[in-house]
Amino acid sequence: MLTSILTLALFGILLLMLETFLPGMIAGTIGTLSLLAALWLTMTAEDLNHWSGSQRASLAIGILVGTCIIMMAWLKWFAVKFFRRGFMLEAAIQGSAEAPMDASPGAQGIALTELRPLGHAEIGGKRFEVRCQTGHAPAGAKVEVVAAEFGSLLVRAI
Repeated sequence: MLTSILTLALFGILLLMLETFLPGMIAGTIGTLSLLAALWLTMTAEDLNHWSGSQRASLAIGILVGTCIIMMAWLKWFAVKFFRRGFMLEAAIQGSAEAPMDASPGAQGIALTELRPLGHAEIGGKRFEVRCQTGHAPAGAKVEVVAAEFGSLLVRAI
């Protein structure tokens, strides 16, 4: 019976670990029920009648404390590292979001696409992503740079 109790407890712990990767709470629910079954068997099994009540309680507390320690170690050192590797971007983006010197305020160009309000314009022989200050400008319209924003230029139709 002791091997059944320990098997249920280990199965429950493994399912709780698996829950960190699987959505839906199914593995976590079954793991929790498995741990509860191990605790219930610890306290009520007839094969452990020769054990005193304090020995049974010690085994139950040991299962609970062991589960907590294993799960905290799993979450602190292993599960977070797996998630970090799989879901976090660690690459750096080079360059700046500021406009080049030839696209300074006052520079003029032509809208390559219809600006409503976002689009592309050619300013100083280079293509830029722009946002129209007035909200709309047709393709081919002359535009003037008003300001540089993060990642684009603010322009107005002339």
